Amino acid sequence: MLVMKRDDASDALEAVGHTVDWYKVMELSSPGRGQPAPVHMVMDNMTPTLFVDFDGTLHAGNAYIGEDDEITLDTGRPLLEFAPLLAELLAPYPDVEIVLTTSWVRRLPEERVIAYLPPELRPRVVGTTCSIKPRRSYVLDGTERTHVIASYVYGKRLRHWLAIDDAVFGAERFGREPGELVDHFLLLDPTRGISDENSQQRIRLWLAGVHHNHIARMEPCRGN
Repeated sequence: MLVMKRDDASDALEAVGHTVDWYKVMELSSPGRGQPAPVHMVMDNMTPTLFVDFDGTLHAGNAYIGEDDEITLDTGRPLLEFAPLLAELLAPYPDVEIVLTTSWVRRLPEERVIAYLPPELRPRVVGTTCSIKPRRSYVLDGTERTHVIASYVYGKRLRHWLAIDDAVFGAERFGREPGELVDHFLLLDPTRGISDENSQQRIRLWLAGVHHNHIARMEPCRGN
């Protein structure tokens, strides 16, 4: 066996009429370099879950949290002015839970953030996404919120969920297959949030859909 540098080996092989794709050789000789086989994941958590942002969703504008932890909006508008709309939309569906995606929880205690919500919404909050750290690449391309929500969904194996947010960009890139999760993200106009009638209609359709699925699961039990 003759041992030589890769460049010298290439020259020698070319001299006798052979060429080698060294990158392919390295890939084939390194088992760990290939793409892993897709893992089948059962999304068996049927709890209807709504991922809710604050800025650009429950009010128009971005929040500024001062040194005294007081919160004001750059628009001068009231905090969470559209939250009563969300409470009204959810009222007929008591089984819907809320996960907060707002960045407020990075600065303020979770209990205080929840306390800004109307009393009807507070008991629905089951968690936040603040513990999930996005990769740097997602931060750089602006898709970190979408990545964080998708990670939470797969971690909890949620089947019925919707994210309402003004920063869920690039949804078509996420999921086990490209485009798989697009219908689960509602990208809002930050100047209107959920006050936009089209956005409210989209939420209503989702709520009606998950309610129908819930009734369908319960009917066989009633027949027994």
